[in-house]
Amino acid sequence: MPNGTGLLPAPAPSTSRSARPAAPLQVYLNENVFMGMVLSSVEVFKKECFGLLLGHRTEGKVIVEHALPYQSVRRGHNWAELRSDKWKTFQDLLRSFPRVDILGDYHSHTMYRDIRANVALSNDDITYMEPRELQIVVAVNQREHRRAAGWSVNADRTISGWIDRYHFRIAAYYFDLAAANGNGHGPRKSLRPRLADIVCPFALGAPR
Repeated sequence: MPNGTGLLPAPAPSTSRSARPAAPLQVYLNENVFMGMVLSSVEVFKKECFGLLLGHRTEGKVIVEHALPYQSVRRGHNWAELRSDKWKTFQDLLRSFPRVDILGDYHSHTMYRDIRANVALSNDDITYMEPRELQIVVAVNQREHRRAAGWSVNADRTISGWIDRYHFRIAAYYFDLAAANGNGHGPRKSLRPRLADIVCPFALGAPR
């Protein structure tokens, strides 16, 4: 997938004191979500996994409670596709679970030969991303030998670490709707997706 997520547009000039940018969205991942995304990414390694994120939103936070891999997707090295009728079935069934909301989806990026995977969104990822959608990318790279190393939070708001022979980097993207509404345009016209802060206590103690 293409590298880079683009740059945010420069803020509009103001005669008053400069407005501080809004704090990044916080995305909370519990143990089940973390393990679900990691395991489903490895299961189809060298092809993309694709799954649904369920949970709820609060002010400035998204609590992800479930990461459910789609089992019927068509998939390739750098794409995954869910049939529209399957998506409708999911939506109909989820109406029976009013305590959780559809938050968005997750998918993996995998290495191909000697090309390392990264968490950058492709143009298609951005085009099909809905305004209120959370999109999580799991980049998976493999080494020949097992490596022992812990997980850490990186300066770019991603988290990364090793499990056995696999290195993972996880990024969470969202549209800053408050900023988009402030300039009178829709998010796709005025902003690129932003990286959220990921909070995942379990990852810090993930197995090595």
